[in-house]
Amino acid sequence: MNDCVLRFDAEKAREACTEILAALSQPGNAERLARARELAGTDMVKVMREVFPIVTQIQLEVIQRFGFPGDGEGAAQFLQLVRSLEKEDGEVGRLSDQVRAHFLPPMTAPIHSIPASSTPQCNGASQP
Repeated sequence: MNDCVLRFDAEKAREACTEILAALSQPGNAERLARARELAGTDMVKVMREVFPIVTQIQLEVIQRFGFPGDGEGAAQFLQLVRSLEKEDGEVGRLSDQVRAHFLPPMTAPIHSIPASSTPQCNGASQP
């Protein structure tokens, strides 16, 4: 790990996450992401193939300015340090959640209706 990474603190984490969010919102990047999200829909496999690489590339470009390698190892180091800092700084957690939301599609849990007659009963008792 280089010296810049060793001095990565909550302030730097807030700054890095803010810069990642700003980069994701830049017109060219936002357009690329919108097209990729539209193509992927809520299909997780398509999200991993279309959206994830774009978000990862943008994140790698930013974290290099904070001393992290611009590869998978750098991304893992960044994520590990940010996660450890989330525990001590709520703002880091909030910003990190916003960055993480760009990796995943909005998901809604399916609502399944279960007929009352098929609901398991406690203690093996059955209802009349």
